[in-house]
Amino acid sequence: MKRRWLLGTMVLAMLAAPMLACGFPLPAGTATLAVSKAVCAEGEAADSCQVRQDAYQLMSKLQSVAIEDLTMTLHIDDGESVTAMSLTGTYEYVVTGDEVGLGANIHAVLTEAEMSDADGTESLSGAEFIVFGDKAYTKKPGEDWVYEELDENALLGLGIILGLGGPTGAGLDLFSDPAIFAVSVADGPAVGGQATQAQTLTLNLGALLSNANVLDSVMAQGFGAGGEALGMSQEDLGVGAAQLAMMSMLLLPMFEGSSFTTTVYIGAEDGYIHRIEDNYVFAMDTAALGTLSEGEPQKMIMRYELSGDLVRHNQPVTIAAPEGATEGQGLLGEEGGLFGGGLGSGLLGGQ
Repeated sequence: MKRRWLLGTMVLAMLAAPMLACGFPLPAGTATLAVSKAVCAEGEAADSCQVRQDAYQLMSKLQSVAIEDLTMTLHIDDGESVTAMSLTGTYEYVVTGDEVGLGANIHAVLTEAEMSDADGTESLSGAEFIVFGDKAYTKKPGEDWVYEELDENALLGLGIILGLGGPTGAGLDLFSDPAIFAVSVADGPAVGGQATQAQTLTLNLGALLSNANVLDSVMAQGFGAGGEALGMSQEDLGVGAAQLAMMSMLLLPMFEGSSFTTTVYIGAEDGYIHRIEDNYVFAMDTAALGTLSEGEPQKMIMRYELSGDLVRHNQPVTIAAPEGATEGQGLLGEEGGLFGGGLGSGLLGGQ
């Protein structure tokens, strides 16, 4: 009976890969974007595929950019507790050329931000933070700057809420096999006076689960990116990708209602990506596989939405550590921060 829950937890761990891979397509450190070699979906027109490939090639060479109109919402119901977070804001991003931290320095301002869990609701509206290397400098309205070092769990959580994969995410590509996704194309809104092409990439979960080779790659990526934070490894699952692929028709009913889409808006004149919209819904109901042992969770749902405008591509940006900052408990890591104790006991509420 426990195996069924592990199968769902495996997919939850794998969700770290799409969230890191499909946020804002920004290079980090010395890593180039895996999606800069974007593949065409089965049946996709050659011209739309070329537009996307060219766009990701340009994005992989960026040195700086600003994200405006940032919106992120995260809702997790594991059957026993609910954790939710929503935010709006802006940030600047400068690639550092090394692999420390996010592989980039960032300066973010949260216009509105709120997190709620079983312990209550906390507002982070007006909070400001700078990530400089592996240190985070944070400040709430009316308070002074404090800094702390960020561990891998805090960096992962920060990447999820800001759509930043860091060096790990730069090397991931969820849409890496023509057989597991589809592309639709439409006219997008004008950006800075130029037309855009909107491309929506939709993952076919059934095709992914039945493709042993791709599933093996995504499992390795997902556990590498999020398995440790969730307190489990691929070995804990006890089955390999080939076995899961053989079981795919059995597993699919358990994930009914799940969907994964990414929409990119590509400038018709400069070829850059000017907006990203991610929409992921992971729904799991193990009751679809039969009766569970008493006391085991049966349902889980996670919704993750991220969007933002990418502006000022390669324009000069200077981000520096604030002077006079003191070491202390900040907003992101350590005990009491958003990601204190890792995703398992922090933002993701003890999965």
